[in-house]
Amino acid sequence: MRYPIWTALALASALALAGCGGGGGGSSAPTLSTVSSVNAASKAPAAAPAGGFKAMVVFGDSLSDDGAYTLAAVSTYGAQVPFTGLPYPAGGQFTVNGALTGNWTNVVAKSLGLGLSPNLIGYAGNYLNPLSTTPSTSPVYCPLGPTSSCYDFAQGGSMVSNPNGIGHSTGALTIPVTQQVQNYLTQFSTFTSGQLITVLAGNNDIFTALGTVSAQVTAAVTQAVTQAAQAGTQLTAAQIATVQQQATSQAVAVAQATVGAAADQLAGVVQNIIAKGGQYVLVYTLPDSSVTPFGRGLPYTGATPPVAPPAGYVCNNQDPTQPCYLLSNLVQVFNQRLTNDLQGQPVKMLDGFALLNQEIANPSQFGFTNITTPWCNPATTSSLLCNMNTPFTAAGATTANLGTWLFADSVHPTPAGYQVIANATLQAMKGFGWN
Repeated sequence: MRYPIWTALALASALALAGCGGGGGGSSAPTLSTVSSVNAASKAPAAAPAGGFKAMVVFGDSLSDDGAYTLAAVSTYGAQVPFTGLPYPAGGQFTVNGALTGNWTNVVAKSLGLGLSPNLIGYAGNYLNPLSTTPSTSPVYCPLGPTSSCYDFAQGGSMVSNPNGIGHSTGALTIPVTQQVQNYLTQFSTFTSGQLITVLAGNNDIFTALGTVSAQVTAAVTQAVTQAAQAGTQLTAAQIATVQQQATSQAVAVAQATVGAAADQLAGVVQNIIAKGGQYVLVYTLPDSSVTPFGRGLPYTGATPPVAPPAGYVCNNQDPTQPCYLLSNLVQVFNQRLTNDLQGQPVKMLDGFALLNQEIANPSQFGFTNITTPWCNPATTSSLLCNMNTPFTAAGATTANLGTWLFADSVHPTPAGYQVIANATLQAMKGFGWN
C-alpha cells in the first residue's frame, strides 16, 4: 500500500502547470512561455555596451554568493588561516573553498575583465570592518573599498521577499532579493547601461514551501485523531488515509500558490531593475533540486507505516507518491510562472533547469564522473565551511578528483559545477550579442 501523504500530487501538479498564467508578461504572451520565447521576443540590447561592461551586479541566494558569510568561516578557521582578504581559502562561499575558481559569478566577472566582491559581509550580528580588528555591529557596505566592485548583493539563505530566510535564526543575514535591489538603489541611485545584471533566486522559497507540506499534513492528522479521541472514538486506518489525502491536496495547493507568488515577486524585482535603468538583465530559471543529492535522498514513502528504503534507494522524481516529485513540481511551477511573467519584457533568460538536467543526463559531456555524492565531508555541515582540506574521503573524494565531481554538498556545486554555469552564461551572452 502506498504511503498516502503524496497520493494527491499527480493531479495537483498537472493542474498547477496548466494554470500558470502569471501576471507580469506582455499581452501577446503564449499560454506557457519558454526561455526561448522570452529571449526571442525580448527588446533587450542586441550588442554589448560601447567599450564593454563596466560592472557586474548580482542579486540572489547562495548560488551567487561570493562571500557574504565569510565571517562565519573566519570564526571557525581563523586561528589556523588568518583572514587577509577575499576569497578566504578556508570558507565563505557555498562550494569547495580554496580551489582555483569559486562561484560562477566571479568567473564571469573575471572573464569580462571586472572585479566582484560582496556588498555586505556579516554574520550573527557582526560585520566585516577592514579598518579595524574589531568587527562592526552595524552594517558596513562595500567593506573592501569603493574600488572593489562590491556589487554582489546575493546571500546564502535569501528568499525572494521573506527576510527570514534559511539560516536566519542562527545568524545568517538572508536579506531578501526585494531588499537587495533596494539596498543597491539606496547606495547607487540607479542602474547604468554598462552593467551586466544577473538575477538567480527562488530556491529557498521552494525548499521552505516543500517543508511546510509534510508539517501541515501531520498537523491535520494529529488534530483529527485528537478530536476523535476527545469524542470517545478512534479513527480507522481508512479514515486517517482520507484525512491525509485531503490535507495533502490542500497543503500542496498552498505550496504551489506560494512559489508561484514568489515567482511573480521576482518578476516584479526584475521589472523594477529595468525601470531604474537596467538594460543588460539576465534572469535564470531554477535548477531542478530533485536531482541533487538532497532531492535524491528525500525520505522513502513506499509503505504504510514507513519502512526502511530498499537497498540502493534513490528518490524517484517521476513517481507522484514521492516527495522529490513534489520538489521537482514546485521548481517547475516557479520557473513556468517566471517565464510567463517575463514574456515581452526587455530581459534575457538562461535555462538553469535544462542545464542541470543535461549535466545529470550526460555528465561526461561536462567532465564529471560523480554526480550523486557531495565532495565535502558531511561533518562541515555546509559547503560554506568546506575547503581543500575537508574532502569526504569515505566516499572517495580527494583533491585530485575535485574537478570531476558535480556537487560540493547536498545542493551546491563544486567549482567545476560553477564553471559550467559560468561557461553557459558566457555562451548565452555571446548568442545575445553581449560578449
